[in-house]
Amino acid sequence: MTKLVPLTSNATDAPVLLLDAGRPYLELQEAAEQRLSTARGLLWSLSSMVITHADGKDVSLLADAAYLLVEDASDLFLAARQAALRGGGEP
Repeated sequence: MTKLVPLTSNATDAPVLLLDAGRPYLELQEAAEQRLSTARGLLWSLSSMVITHADGKDVSLLADAAYLLVEDASDLFLAARQAALRGGGEP
């Protein structure tokens, strides 16, 4: 069953980024974990920077990328929870 849901990160009335909320729990959970792990890595890099040597634009770009990944992960975790409630996989 395909149930396409726009990601929160879409900043438009005509979203182009969608997730298939009809996928099984484990698939949605794994996709969310991947994004969260990547965001964590970006934030670790950001926290490890010597800010006096970092360009403000670079810091902003890293923060924006981490934000988008966490926002996507949040949408995926919500879809995974709904999949678990409908019996789409073991939570």
